Amino acid sequence: MKLLKAILLLGAALPSLLHAAEEPDPGLKLREQLRAVTLQLRTAQTEGANAQAAAAAADQKSKDLAAKIETLEKRGAALEKKALADKTASEQSTAALEKKVADRDASLAQHKEALLKWKDGYEKAAATATAKEQERARLAGELTAAKNTLADRERKNIALFNTATEILDKFENYSLGKALAAREPFIGTTRVKVENLVQGYKDRILDNRIAAPAAGKAP
Repeated sequence: MKLLKAILLLGAALPSLLHAAEEPDPGLKLREQLRAVTLQLRTAQTEGANAQAAAAAADQKSKDLAAKIETLEKRGAALEKKALADKTASEQSTAALEKKVADRDASLAQHKEALLKWKDGYEKAAATATAKEQERARLAGELTAAKNTLADRERKNIALFNTATEILDKFENYSLGKALAAREPFIGTTRVKVENLVQGYKDRILDNRIAAPAAGKAP
């Protein structure tokens, strides 16, 4: 821009330079004007170079900033992607842990229910066993009492049988003459009738003695 101004100034100065050439001693004035124009031209060139350098520096700085922005954008995108992946992994891990907790709670509930059922069954079985043991003890007591009663009755039955047999044998061995001599109450009874009567009593006693143990085993 300044270079253009210098050229324009030089163009504007040319008529005056040409006019000055007609004046006396024009060389000195012309040289001064050329020197001034040259100085302005150099200044303009220097300023133009500085402006170009500044523009190049600004352009490079802009490129560097753009590169940094691009790098930061890429880093931000990578961080955002990683954060999203971490969030997804965290959500999946949380869901897995929640499922494990739910499965554990369900398993604990099943074990608790099974334990309650087992406890209830055990208590019922224990109550049944206790009742059966009490019933067994009661029956054992009744059986022992029945055996003792049966043994006592058997003993009394045997004693009664022996006594009855002894009495009947005594009457059976009596003859009519002995009965008369002993003045027994069977004086008016014939021997055959006495023997038949004795045999009938013996049969009845024997039948009762044999039937007694069978009757004791019936309960």
